[in-house]
Amino acid sequence: MGKLMPSSQEILEEAKKINPNFDINEIHSKTFELIKKYREIYYKKRVEELLLNLDVPENIKVKIKKELLKSIIIGEKEYNNFMEEVSRRISQTFQVISGNIAELCVEEELIKLGLKLGVHYSKKIERTDIIVYYPEKQNFKKKHRIEVKNVKLRERGTRGLAFDGDSLVGFFNQPSEFTASNIEVIDEHCKKTGGYCYIPPETLKLIKHKNSRFKSNIELALDMKRFIEKGFI
Repeated sequence: MGKLMPSSQEILEEAKKINPNFDINEIHSKTFELIKKYREIYYKKRVEELLLNLDVPENIKVKIKKELLKSIIIGEKEYNNFMEEVSRRISQTFQVISGNIAELCVEEELIKLGLKLGVHYSKKIERTDIIVYYPEKQNFKKKHRIEVKNVKLRERGTRGLAFDGDSLVGFFNQPSEFTASNIEVIDEHCKKTGGYCYIPPETLKLIKHKNSRFKSNIELALDMKRFIEKGFI
């Protein structure tokens, strides 16, 4: 299928060849124009590859190509073509739905052990996905914040944990994302908060640098029930 477009450095060098004296804003503007140019080239190439396999008259292929590459406007948003509109909207919708499902799966485990929303835990407050409470005193509740992620860790996982969670739980399916540096960041944070990083058992088995702050996500609900009863995990 070939490369989508040149690298960032290659695009920058191409812009510099157009005018070596561009200032910072001019060269940024020019690189953006080049990105759009290569994107359009890629779309045309993919459509042409598709049409090669269609046993239809050439004039029909021309019409199909024109329609597929025609820019469209949905609401106030303009898309370069039909393919871009479909892929972006599906991708955005999928991300939201898959994220919500991950949170619901975690909540379902809490409910199975008798935890009640509004009594033992809350959702989507204080920038945190789920907060579990230990009623230490009548007018004060000690809390444990749970940051829920779906199947990807990346920077969002460690960043979300640092700011919004005491524990991290996810359905991560790529052990390679758990690099030594990522594990160190997660480990140091969880030691401070008394939390853990809960991941699928199959992924846990394949992580090379894991330590005591990593657990199977199957253990999460039991640990949260323990927190409600004792105030710690």
